[in-house]
Amino acid sequence: MLKRILSLGLVLFCFDYVLGQSYSEREDTWVSSTLGSMSVEQKIGQLFIIRAYSRGDKLEEQVISKYVDDYHLGGLCFFQGTPLNQIAAINTYQSRSLVPMFLGIDAEYGLGMRFPRDAMSFPRQTTLGAIGDPELIYEMGREIGKQCRAVGINVNFAPVVDVNNNANNPVIFDRSFGDSPTNVASKAFAYMRGLEEEGVLAVIKHFPGHGDTNIDSHEELPRINHSKIRLDEVELFPFRTLAIQGASAIMMGHLNVPALDNKPNIPSSMSARIIRDLLRNDLSYNGLIVTDALDMKAITKYYGVNGVAEAEAFLAGNDILLLPENLPKAFATVKQYVDNGKITIERLNESVTRILRAKYKIGLTYNVVVPQEGFSNFIKRNEAFAIKQKIYEAALTIVSDNEAAIPIVNLAAKSFGTLSINVHTTSMFQERISDFVSASHYQWMPSNNPSMYNQMLQTLSQFETVIVGIHTSGKKSDFAKDLNNETIRFLSDLNKRTKLIVVLFGHPYILAKITDQDNVICAYENNELAQDAAAQGLFGVFDIKGTLPVSASSQWKSGIGHTRKSLDRLGFSLPEQVGMSSSKLNEIDGIAKDMIAQSATPGAQILVTRHGRVVYQKPFGVLSAAGRSVQNNTIYDVASITKILATTATAMQLVDEGKLDVNATLSTYIPNIDTTNKANLIIEDVMAHVSRLPGGIVSYQSTVLPKSQSYDSRYYRYSQQEDFIVPVANNMFMKYNYKDTLWKSILSVPLRSSDSYRYSDVGFMLMQRAIEEITGRRINEYSFDNFYKPMGLRHTSYLPLDRHPKEFIAPSEVDNYWRMQTVHGHVHDMTAAMMGGIGGHAGLFSTAYEAGIILQMFLNKGSYGGIQYIRPETIKRFSTRHRKSSRRGLGFDMKELDSGRSQNMSHLASANAFGHIGFTGGAAFADPDKGISFIILTNRTFPSQRSQTYNNRDYRLQLHTKVYEAIVK
Repeated sequence: MLKRILSLGLVLFCFDYVLGQSYSEREDTWVSSTLGSMSVEQKIGQLFIIRAYSRGDKLEEQVISKYVDDYHLGGLCFFQGTPLNQIAAINTYQSRSLVPMFLGIDAEYGLGMRFPRDAMSFPRQTTLGAIGDPELIYEMGREIGKQCRAVGINVNFAPVVDVNNNANNPVIFDRSFGDSPTNVASKAFAYMRGLEEEGVLAVIKHFPGHGDTNIDSHEELPRINHSKIRLDEVELFPFRTLAIQGASAIMMGHLNVPALDNKPNIPSSMSARIIRDLLRNDLSYNGLIVTDALDMKAITKYYGVNGVAEAEAFLAGNDILLLPENLPKAFATVKQYVDNGKITIERLNESVTRILRAKYKIGLTYNVVVPQEGFSNFIKRNEAFAIKQKIYEAALTIVSDNEAAIPIVNLAAKSFGTLSINVHTTSMFQERISDFVSASHYQWMPSNNPSMYNQMLQTLSQFETVIVGIHTSGKKSDFAKDLNNETIRFLSDLNKRTKLIVVLFGHPYILAKITDQDNVICAYENNELAQDAAAQGLFGVFDIKGTLPVSASSQWKSGIGHTRKSLDRLGFSLPEQVGMSSSKLNEIDGIAKDMIAQSATPGAQILVTRHGRVVYQKPFGVLSAAGRSVQNNTIYDVASITKILATTATAMQLVDEGKLDVNATLSTYIPNIDTTNKANLIIEDVMAHVSRLPGGIVSYQSTVLPKSQSYDSRYYRYSQQEDFIVPVANNMFMKYNYKDTLWKSILSVPLRSSDSYRYSDVGFMLMQRAIEEITGRRINEYSFDNFYKPMGLRHTSYLPLDRHPKEFIAPSEVDNYWRMQTVHGHVHDMTAAMMGGIGGHAGLFSTAYEAGIILQMFLNKGSYGGIQYIRPETIKRFSTRHRKSSRRGLGFDMKELDSGRSQNMSHLASANAFGHIGFTGGAAFADPDKGISFIILTNRTFPSQRSQTYNNRDYRLQLHTKVYEAIVK
């Protein structure tokens, strides 16, 4: 209690005194007043940071508490345990300290380094070294800083700035940014800046450079034999650069460097020549100097554990003595040195002043209780995972691309096989590949299955393209196991038989074993996010621009990296990566579940994308009352969304080719309509629904027997025979020439007297005929060959039963008025059904994801997968409102701007949003201003189209609004 009163009094005194002073004046006031109030013992205590654990051990807590009381510790360094125990321990220990303590941790790649089960790990520094943009590392540094503060940590012994130019280095390895001094300095500065902006002191390490050694200083004293010139150019460069840029603290490595100090077995951490002469004087560094752990064998082997090492380390110029082997002896020996004048009071005050200034910098002027509530969610929130995802994408490196195979452009003309080596089950890498292509996936454990060599070689050789993922442990000691000689030979043989792309999930040093591969990607780490990023990069979701941070061999040198531009393919990411909130998007779940519970529809798929990334994709409900659960690949009848995904898309392409003029009349393209009232209708007006056309035509009604449970034999048969060849439902075939009757009905339907807006299916039936006359092909064939197939769409087509089993298709209605059966796999729209399932107004089947791909092509201004399908100016023209309409472009439905009319989109949608809705409950909207698309597909017409619950409750608008609410302001 006395300490708390003294501490509070000190704070109040300082606050009262410093009103009106500058920051530096306030700092000077606090430092001088604090230093002046301290005894010699308290000053000596500030020099020590000792080891502590967060395991909830009460006996240990008593020991550490006594150390805090008796030795006035400057800080604690935490190791294994749990975050919750650590917070409790920190609050206990810090409350006992007159001057708040440094609370440190080794969190080079985040808190997961110490709490692997309870916290997240960020990419290793070698991965970071492959990135071109240091701002991503700064962003990561800030996030690690926030997470450190959340668990009470105010000092991170990171980043490592050793230049790792020794492939046999057992201790630095993937902890280094690479072998380029400038790259190391640049990345380290970004990381350091991010940490310190969040109030966490960064400690760069290990001076003068631990990169070129094959000995671990935990076990022995490494020796570095380079000349001073070489050391100055390489090892010292990052430290000098960061010292100039204001590094708060530098950790001394336990390294014997004869060129800098030729005393036998003198560690740099104990060398006055290296610390004072080089670091303090030559490099003009005035920040904190911290020893590496003094309980490492590189020290204890030569200095023992009697406290001499700590006293001599301080005498040599260090400010902070980290992890003494024996605190009581170390404290007593330093006190003895002070008492006998070997360490002067001036020298002691010099270091304590630096310590206090560092504490002031990060706010350690008074004790703060660290809250225990909510920390778990905070340190694992999606904003942090989104940073990781961006880093893995930015780091992805094309090491070799001799066959111009990366990214993969043509998805339609190739067969794909994948192999994940060193895994037992389908990897995340393979799962993500399946989102882009139909691929056969295989796994292989070479060490366990040598007999499978020839079998696997023969199996994979049948594919035109094979993608192999080498999944490693990440440990250098496992290189021989992760990529053994048999595997190397297998890859070499396979490369001779097919186009092979090898993706390495591991440290780039392993590339030295891959010498004869044409297409190689390095993804650096073997975890799900890295695998996900590699698969997406392989298919062109983002630019690939990483470079090797280290030289693996004379073939694979530092700096190698082939830049490839994105193919604008729709990818996948966390919402936070594109400025949206996961928690807000997840509120969609509640609306969708209510929709199912209220029997508004049996099931649905919902997809949300932003900036070219799928950020929400979920299936809900079932296909029918007793049917299968809806999956992401369930195929739905999209009804009138056909108008944009098929007819409008095709019309735009024909405009680009000069084959269609939207200012021309229908008679320009449709023969034999000159004598009808449709001849002079302008195509632009037809597509915007302002051409006086009615909504539809009478189609099936005249072919139905009154009150009959059977088909009228004049029009239908139960099986395909003679002229009855038009399938309208299962075991129901219409007479072929009745299609002519339908066409006559279309041409003879009266026009309205007004050219005001009236939604019309008839107009798109006419557009279908115009397109088919221009192309000489049915619209289903043309759209498939010109859009769906080259885009890699596998579930989008007319006549889905020709391509897919019925069980993968959602039924649309129990028809008890015409077809007398469950309509399942045949188009629900009656007129389109009588046209053989192919209409310009309806007939297309798809999934939410694949509809999203087509919308993404529109948002990409006509480009997708490296192919320009439609010119940007054509997209713009068709998605601009017609002069006579407040909501219609050419083919596209747009946001209704007249507030007095029924609203088709969320009120939050931009005025330029466009898309379409469908009678079966679907909607597909794209918003170029927000970079958003929203797709919902349902069979709300099942079991009956008369149900209006879906529409009456405005579920589509509710869901659409949630998408916009999820945008982070």
